[in-house]
This record gives sequence, structure tokens and C-alpha cells, in this order.
Amino acid sequence: MSLLTRRAVAGSCLATVATVLCSPMTRAAGSAAADGKRGLPDALELALPGMERIAYNVWVAPAAKDVWITSFTGWLDGRMWYPANGLIVRGADGLTLIDPGWDRDSGEAIIAYARTTIGGTIARGIATHFHTDRVGGVPALRRAGIPALAGPLTVALARAYGTSEPDPIAALATGVAQIGPVELFLPGAGHTRDNISVWHAPTRTLFGGCLLKSITADDLGNMEDGDPAAYGSSLAALRARYPDRRMTVPGHGTVAGDPLAHSQTLAARATATRYDR
Repeated sequence: MSLLTRRAVAGSCLATVATVLCSPMTRAAGSAAADGKRGLPDALELALPGMERIAYNVWVAPAAKDVWITSFTGWLDGRMWYPANGLIVRGADGLTLIDPGWDRDSGEAIIAYARTTIGGTIARGIATHFHTDRVGGVPALRRAGIPALAGPLTVALARAYGTSEPDPIAALATGVAQIGPVELFLPGAGHTRDNISVWHAPTRTLFGGCLLKSITADDLGNMEDGDPAAYGSSLAALRARYPDRRMTVPGHGTVAGDPLAHSQTLAARATATRYDR
């Protein structure tokens, strides 16, 4: 499914003022609200069964010691609620929010939950690439006085395409950076040129962002900003760096099974299709 296009999620929604996001609250006044399902996914699914719903479009569940998975939905193309995943990770210097929301509403809900339910200082938020499902929570971070960070390439692309712009993590220019409790890694181009992964070594949790597809995904999804030729080698680099994974979290959908292996299958199939034409 080619759903999360830059045109649909970044350009059309953010062409006016950068801080005015595609708010599900304002755009979903039709059928989704009327039938009582506002915010529930219309495609794919939440990351885990039984997640706690903390806002109309945000869910949270503990995944491992000091790690929580968030799922949040955005109103996509004026026709469906589409789910995305993030993380909350606790470290010695406080909490790190990975991809904290699709928009300011969901970002604020995640921040409030982290502060009041998990507890402690929020040290930073990190976006794993420049699309709105990753940087949409940046305005909420800014409003709360929380550093909003991303790789230098993500910052440059966010600026170029008009999505919410984080501050650069200079060390990530080398491809690897340790930030608080997590390691950030740029394995190579795939979903986008700037897609990074997040590794929490104590629990062996890998967050692959949108480079990784859930086992319920039937293709690589939106490749408008992607690199199909490099996708397979980038996944191989990710597997080689983190062979001992206990949990692997894709950018959208369930954490069940092995999203990395499934993504490799999808990438190989996409490559074969390209060269069969």
C-alpha cells in the first residue's frame, strides 16, 4: 500500500504554516467521528494487543524493562486512520521519546503520559526520518521545552519539504550515535534516504522505523522518497549490526513475528519485480 506519500502527509497538510499540522481532530469530522470509531486504525493494526488508550488517537503499552511502545493514528488522505509506532525509553538522564506523535495533539498526549504515568524528566525526543508521522510531534516537544532531535539529513529534508524541523544530532553524520539510553544507526537508504534505527541494548529492542514493515504489510509501502535499489543492502546492514534482537518494532503495525526478515522478503520481491519488467 502506497499510503504515506510526501504529497499527502507532508506537502498538502503543511503547505501553509509549519506548525499547523494535519490535525485528525479537525479533519475527521465525517464518518470516522460519526460512527464512534474516531482514531481507531482503518488499516494495519496497533503494535500490541491490549494497549492502553490514552487519547482518541494514541495508545501505550509496556514492552520491556524501561521500554514502552506507543501507537498513534493520523487521518490520512481524508479517508482513513492509519497507525504508526514509536517508543518511550527510560535512561539514566530521563526519558527519550522516539517518534513522539503524528501531530501536536498526539505528541502532547504522549508527553503527558510520559511525565505523569511513567514519571521523570523527558530528556529529548528523536525523529527517525522527515515524514510527518515521525516529525509531527515536534511542535509539542517545542511547546513543552523538550529538545527535538534528528539526524542532520532528516533536518535538511524537513526544511526542504516543509515538515516540522528538529535540531541536528551532529554525531549521527558518521552513521552511528549513542544518545542517552539508545544507539542510533543510519543503515542506508530504503524507505527514505534518512531513515535511522534505534537500539536499546539492555532489552535488545530494535526500533526500525519505517524501514521495517510489519508481517501484515504486503509491500514496501510508500517509496516516493525511497531507494528500492538500496533497500535490501540497508536491511542487511541492520541485521548484521543487531543479530541478537529480542523485539523488533516496525514503523507501522504489529510487532509480532520478525519484521526485519519480512521486510527483506518484501525488498527482494520488489527488486525482482523491477528487473522482471
